Amino acid sequence: MNLNLRHILVIMFFGITHFLYSQKSKYLEISFKKGETIIGILKKYNLNLHSEHLEQFYILNKMNPSDKIIAGKKYYLPISIYSFDGKSIRSTLKIKDYDKAKSIEKYNNTLTEAKLTKSNYKDSKILYVPFAYLDQKPIQQPQKVQNLSKNTPSTNKKTKTLIADFKMDSAQVAALFKRSDFAAEEQTDLTSDKEMPLVKKVSGKSVKVDLFGKEKGEVYIESNQLSDQVFYIVPGHGGPDPGAMVKHTSGNVLCEDEYAYDVSLRLARNLIKHGAIVHIIVQDKHNGIRDERYLDCDNTEKVMGNLEMPVNQKKRLRQGMAKVNELYTVHKSDGIKKQWMISIHIDSQPEANRQDVFFYYQSDSRRSKKKAEKLQKVFADKYKIYQGRDYQGTISTRPLYVIKASNPDPIFVELANIRNPKDQERILSPKNRQVLADWMLEGFLQ
Repeated sequence: MNLNLRHILVIMFFGITHFLYSQKSKYLEISFKKGETIIGILKKYNLNLHSEHLEQFYILNKMNPSDKIIAGKKYYLPISIYSFDGKSIRSTLKIKDYDKAKSIEKYNNTLTEAKLTKSNYKDSKILYVPFAYLDQKPIQQPQKVQNLSKNTPSTNKKTKTLIADFKMDSAQVAALFKRSDFAAEEQTDLTSDKEMPLVKKVSGKSVKVDLFGKEKGEVYIESNQLSDQVFYIVPGHGGPDPGAMVKHTSGNVLCEDEYAYDVSLRLARNLIKHGAIVHIIVQDKHNGIRDERYLDCDNTEKVMGNLEMPVNQKKRLRQGMAKVNELYTVHKSDGIKKQWMISIHIDSQPEANRQDVFFYYQSDSRRSKKKAEKLQKVFADKYKIYQGRDYQGTISTRPLYVIKASNPDPIFVELANIRNPKDQERILSPKNRQVLADWMLEGFLQ
């Protein structure tokens, strides 16, 4: 074989290889070592800043969140492998976005620096692209549910309180979430909770709540002011969905669900102190009320009744609100009229956007609107006292399923912008997290 023919064959080989890679990428395959977790692996490969990577991991490996990782077994990571064309990342991936190409280059360099790849992509001709990068934008929160009604959100300028949308009727709920979408284990009687009751009576003056942890588990009853009211606390996200995520300057990753859960527990504890009946819909037996600044990200949350949380966002929403509405019916039959659903979240906006705590309410519920206005007034008064500035609790409106599908009067709370440095201190400080819960309590006591 002469030199020219050999050269031609080599060119053809690499050309075919590049064509195959460019037409259909494959995913990076790894083996877990003993003791390694999914969250830990995603963090190791710098995939933890995009919440959809966890969902894609389960999808790629045909797993459920309850499935255990087997050491030594091979698993796919949501990282596509491309053959680098030797020219540029943009020509390899057939994209025009320069900033996106630089982000992918930086990601590959990070893998090389961490010794997760043997050499630079320019030398190895292998380019790694995480799932989120292929979408051309970092998705920080699951896609919002499409509004089924003709009513659109509006803003009450006087109170700066936002209207989420009108309540959905039963036909709209059924159209959005079909019962057939759910696994058999989710179609159980949601009112027959097989777990131990949330509150255990210790004495005439105190109760015990194991979910709050050892140090905060005993709760002393201070009044019976809320004894005629039921509260359903729904911490945002959890289980397979950490919600908004961001890497803090300390190097720690902040996950929305962990901080929303901590504030939710603190609020629940406050409400119980004053005689309220409280149901915490999303629960984590491993994490009580925590006084650390940096809360570890995990996926150990379950829905009340020890139900696994589905990977699919629609199923998670339907599962949680089905639990709320079933319990609402039980308490309503007992004659309890004041029932509240409180969903607590942390928003993700551009880093420069400093935002105050804001609330959504159900537009056709007078109680919901009145309580949202009361809560905002409490926060506005506190801001003047402790921060010496006016309260600005507004953000763009959007329809929310948990608001529209809730039978109890709903309040949706956004605590902060997880990306803004000053807002971060609002959730990082355990003292501040308690203050948030205290101020919300005050709004319900009035």
